[in-house]
Amino acid sequence: MNRALRAGAAVVPPLLAFLAVRWWFSVAASAVGFDAGNPWAWRRWDSGHYLDIATKGYEYFPCSGVWGSPEDVCGNAAWFPLYPWLLRPLIALGALPVRAGVWVSGLGALGMLLALWNAFLRRLGRRGWLLLAMAAVFPGAVYQHAIFPTSLALLCLVLAGWAVARGRWALAGWMGAGVSLSYVTGVLVAAPNAAAAWLRTRALRPALLAGGIAALGFLLVLVLHQILLGHWDAFYWVHRKGFPALARPLDAFLGIVAPAFDARTDPRARVVARQTLTVLGLVVLGLGAAAAMRRRSSPVRSWAVLSTVVFWAFPLLVGRGVSLYRSDALVLPVLLLLTELPWWVLGPLLIWLVVLAGDMARLFFTGYLV
Repeated sequence: MNRALRAGAAVVPPLLAFLAVRWWFSVAASAVGFDAGNPWAWRRWDSGHYLDIATKGYEYFPCSGVWGSPEDVCGNAAWFPLYPWLLRPLIALGALPVRAGVWVSGLGALGMLLALWNAFLRRLGRRGWLLLAMAAVFPGAVYQHAIFPTSLALLCLVLAGWAVARGRWALAGWMGAGVSLSYVTGVLVAAPNAAAAWLRTRALRPALLAGGIAALGFLLVLVLHQILLGHWDAFYWVHRKGFPALARPLDAFLGIVAPAFDARTDPRARVVARQTLTVLGLVVLGLGAAAAMRRRSSPVRSWAVLSTVVFWAFPLLVGRGVSLYRSDALVLPVLLLLTELPWWVLGPLLIWLVVLAGDMARLFFTGYLV
């Protein structure tokens, strides 16, 4: 009986959070005339690239002025392989590629909640429940369930934080490599991993294990492209069409949030701006809470601070072409900085995130978000 109760305590809260957010997204889909039970409803533009990698492999070819400038390179090398690799066994068993994508994404979302709950939140009582629910509807949550690698990257990211908390540096590195293999900015986790290991041990070997192995995930992508496409830098050349140069972060940020302050703009743009401002508010709140707790040394806090900063700030550097409403999802480690806040602060934050997740889901299902 005790074993069953322990298992229930480990599984039931994340499962309830997962089912609740899936129901919430189904309500949002129905409100705009879509069926969330149809796997095609979860497919957007970049989803096609992941599905193509899963079914046909990588492609790299001149755009020839048809899909871009004559000097540009087209293909799907800018999209990373771990998620498509996980789709292949299901496709081989006869699943439709879109259905395989929804299953893998859903399992990743559930796995992330299970890992976050059992690694960090389970012993926090009411605050743990609130933070678990906030993770389920964190900005960008709809992409955790769509045909994208978001939930897989978040699962690996949470597991990397769990390994850092326990001083298992090689495991932290391998989980970081999973993030790097999943998501275009995933290699950034190498820096928080290495820094947290160094701050805890003041030794080079743990930092190299935690950070170096994580960076190897990105290196593996380059090697894979060299073997399959003959260009180790295929990722860069395909990616640069949308993001031709670094930008001024403040200009990029202001360009995204400006609609929130102009009632004449498209209401859909105002919703996206509200998410961007919400993430900024969470970052400021999390960093403020971490500063208030700075005398209580914690490798997890150091890791979460650095993860929050790099995953929030880096997308702004590539300019207005980036879809912050997707990359915002990887700022989720900021929740680990909010664990000391009282429930009466977390409760209103959760309500706001639920409303925002519903609004963003409606934009997703209608195709405004790509």
